[in-house]
Amino acid sequence: MNWIKELPATVAYRVRRKYNSLEASRVKRQSVRLITEAWEARDTKKPVAHPLPLKLMINLTSFPDRFDTLHLTLKSLLTQSVKPDAVNLWLFEGDKQHLPQHVLDLQPFGLTIHWVSEDTRSYKKLIPALQRFPDVFHVTADDDIYYRPDWLKQLVDGYTGDNNQILALRAHFVRRYADGTVQPYRKWEAKTERKGPSKDLFFTSGGGVLFPPGSLHPDAVNAELAAELAPTADDIWWFVMALLNESKLKRVGENKGLVTWPSVESSFLWGINKSAEHGNDAQLNNLLSHYNLKL
Repeated sequence: MNWIKELPATVAYRVRRKYNSLEASRVKRQSVRLITEAWEARDTKKPVAHPLPLKLMINLTSFPDRFDTLHLTLKSLLTQSVKPDAVNLWLFEGDKQHLPQHVLDLQPFGLTIHWVSEDTRSYKKLIPALQRFPDVFHVTADDDIYYRPDWLKQLVDGYTGDNNQILALRAHFVRRYADGTVQPYRKWEAKTERKGPSKDLFFTSGGGVLFPPGSLHPDAVNAELAAELAPTADDIWWFVMALLNESKLKRVGENKGLVTWPSVESSFLWGINKSAEHGNDAQLNNLLSHYNLKL
């Protein structure tokens, strides 16, 4: 790729974008192939039991625009090298008629579909799970990501018995000015290599986060308050719920890049959460002000 540097800047930019697009397509095709192979071999490659003292549940949510590729993510979760006690898919009951058969067909293989009466968007991923199963280890996942077979194992292996230590495979680091005040979200150290544990590590739930029982503040299940203070920034909500509970984050695993399926909603929310008026900074300030909390 060194030859690209010799091209005019505008041409080099276009070539680099095209190369990255082709490379991303290749990785996605390879991921689909790996999912297919793992699924076909699921009867011969048995997962091992997890060593945690309580049940372990994977939780995710989805919506109709992502239903076409949802089965790919679910199959990657159902073929992990470590076996969870449940893979919970939390869906709004108004979307029931849109769920394709190839997702329903996964229920005999470990998928449990839970229908909820209110569409709380991304908060459906974890709030209903915490309400219904308060005394288990909860892991979060997104519906548009390929999860490598050792994804869950890396999270589980990081647990040392401290329930106030949340584990994540992917995190950002909160940067501060010289006076200690927090810099804007866009200036945080994205996809940091720092391990922690630290209260200045900010987990991204889609990359995979393990929440031990009791690691979040009791308000974590207050969907109405979450929707009021952080309507489009659930990771900000979970981050503050961890701070309130004096829990710290530890990053585990190899920090590999994410392989995602195409998603319009992800780009839309990313734009909102980067904006000054409605984004992560504004919603973080809402929460800090409400709880009179200093970061």
